[in-house]
Amino acid sequence: MSLRGNIRKTIFAAAALIALLPVVVSCGGGESKSSYTPTPVLSVKTNPVSHEAGSQYVEVSSSGDWSLTSSASWLTASPSSGTGSKNNVVLSYSSNQEETARTATLTLTNAGGTATVQFVQNPKGSSGGGGTPGNPDGRGWGAASADASWLELPQTMAGDGFEFFWHDMTIGAAKTRNYSFYWDYDNLVAKWVAYPLCTWNIGSSVGRTDAWGLDKLLPASCQPDVSGGFLDGNDGWYSRGHQIPSADRLASYAANAATFYGTNMTPQDNTFNGGIWATLEGYVRNWAKGSDTLYVVTGCVTEGAKYYSLDRSGKKITVPTAYFKAVLRYKKSSTIGYSDFMSAGFYFDHVKDRSAAFSKSYSMSVSALEKKLGYKLFVNLDKKVGDETAKKIKDQDPTTVTWWWQ
Repeated sequence: MSLRGNIRKTIFAAAALIALLPVVVSCGGGESKSSYTPTPVLSVKTNPVSHEAGSQYVEVSSSGDWSLTSSASWLTASPSSGTGSKNNVVLSYSSNQEETARTATLTLTNAGGTATVQFVQNPKGSSGGGGTPGNPDGRGWGAASADASWLELPQTMAGDGFEFFWHDMTIGAAKTRNYSFYWDYDNLVAKWVAYPLCTWNIGSSVGRTDAWGLDKLLPASCQPDVSGGFLDGNDGWYSRGHQIPSADRLASYAANAATFYGTNMTPQDNTFNGGIWATLEGYVRNWAKGSDTLYVVTGCVTEGAKYYSLDRSGKKITVPTAYFKAVLRYKKSSTIGYSDFMSAGFYFDHVKDRSAAFSKSYSMSVSALEKKLGYKLFVNLDKKVGDETAKKIKDQDPTTVTWWWQ
């Protein structure tokens, strides 16, 4: 067969295949688009719950209008309808005074279908739900210590009264860690929050979500409800201060929304929060964009605290006496630092430095910061570069390194 005959045969075969494909264009010259709406997804973290009355945030994943209903009067959702995905729908339940567990069906509906969850409340006298058996205050939901080898992690220790938690996130097709934190059940703040930072995981796909919500990793009774801001405690009003900033996680809605959990908040003086603290956060993001990865730990100090704020349910949240940040920069083939790493620490007195302007005078070596805090930072660095090099990295005085301040 001639070349022209082969081409004609190929064209006829392609036309026949196209004729068999489903037609997706609209009639009348309108815009071509699909009317498909995905089935909604309903996520409930704590289930079952204890017999006591309580509430928690649930997550609604929906591409359009939705409604959320309960089959029982003792279980209610607010709001019961909305548009788009939400992670701060409040699920409230009254106390169960019966000697048997009770169940209600939650039904989430949108144009694409329905999702249901069987929600269980334990009977009176049960220790299950809202905590582990024998731990009615909720302790035991996290790990006693961190076993991950992430470079940003500070020291953790079983039996010190704190517990380790971490959140992941998805960026494109990649699932990675968002941030981890060391929870203080007595003061209801994270002792520290740690995370990796680079241009990729900072992102720019979304803006600030303001999706104030409860952290699904802990029962509602063991964390602040900051959905409407802190209430005045014994020292007036304090703002909601992020430990990992919202602007550090703009790669997706879910990644950013996780920065608005109560576990990431502390009561922070508003002038401090919007001034010296915000300025340092901006420096940190710029440093990350000039690094392969910037490993960040930010935290608070509660020793000697005498002030507290109240959350929306009346729980006392300790106002920290000081805040700190530590950063560990990695840049392959870097000509500064040691073995491609260098570090810097920062410490602020929450009272004295409330209205101060940021300057490099607040910086110090990570070794000096460790002495102030009383525990080790970047605990896995030794394994990466060896003890001797790790010491050089931590001992370096950032005020003498031009790169931090250019």
